[in-house]
Amino acid sequence: MSEEIITDNHWLVITNPKAGKRKLPKQREYIIHTLNKAGIPFIYKETEYSGHAIEIAKQYTRRGCSNFLVLGGDGSISEVINGIFAANTADTSGIKLALIPRGTGNDWGRFWKLKKNDKKSMSVFLQNNVQQIDIGKIEYLVDGIPETHYFINSVGFGLDGEVCDLTHSLKKYTGSFSFLYTIALLAAIFRYKSTEAVITVNNIKHKMKLFTMNIANGCYSGGGIKQNPSALPYDGVFDMMMVEKPSFSDIITALPLIFNGKLTKHRVIKSLRTELVDISCKENIMVEADGIIVPNAHSCKVSILKDAIRMIVPKSEMSRA
Repeated sequence: MSEEIITDNHWLVITNPKAGKRKLPKQREYIIHTLNKAGIPFIYKETEYSGHAIEIAKQYTRRGCSNFLVLGGDGSISEVINGIFAANTADTSGIKLALIPRGTGNDWGRFWKLKKNDKKSMSVFLQNNVQQIDIGKIEYLVDGIPETHYFINSVGFGLDGEVCDLTHSLKKYTGSFSFLYTIALLAAIFRYKSTEAVITVNNIKHKMKLFTMNIANGCYSGGGIKQNPSALPYDGVFDMMMVEKPSFSDIITALPLIFNGKLTKHRVIKSLRTELVDISCKENIMVEADGIIVPNAHSCKVSILKDAIRMIVPKSEMSRA
């Protein structure tokens, strides 16, 4: 069997058939038909297990593929990003990424106003308006060995990671639906315990009993919640929020603000902007990146890779910088 031909014009289409509730065959037929009609050469791959998109993207990046079209949600596009960067390409800034939303949360797609509408999403893809975007990098140790994980949207610590983990557990029994993260949040927020941590931001150390923290490239997380409403994935900095051990009153008064985008106005929220964050936690707390649990990352360094990759976005959502 002859090896696939990959040219500069080829697109690798990576689909997560388990993402969201949408029926894949009809969507796949439409995407393939549209690509063929437009004369766009492509290779189509479906993921078979968690982490498979990382392997596929890594393999094809090393073979010279520079265009990736993802049919999936936040986890799928995050896996593709990790695969691209795991290939150790000298310069990723010319690699192009596109998204057809298919998942449950779709926080990354939500930022760009990409809808779960194949016709509209493919129209955006065909218009080929490209925006250079930043990518987040997490560095940590596992048994003394350096490990690296990348994220495109945000990384969460403490309660944020705990809620993500609970959401994944609930999916096994309830299936995927957009309000699931909120249910998990309400289930976890009153029983979660803070842990001692030292957070270093802009060369200032914050010693605290960390309850939750979110470091954001994009403004949405948890299926549409704005923990960092001013975050932009093309400004070269992270927006971040962190909460030290809150009182019962703090939790009760903060909950309504989660849903109206005014959470950062609450007295318990500390908001910062930075390019680099060092985290050292006394205990092994839960960490999630783009909805993917990252084991052993409770003590780590989070940095930003500026203009690291290109993404196809609606023209109306492009940066005017």
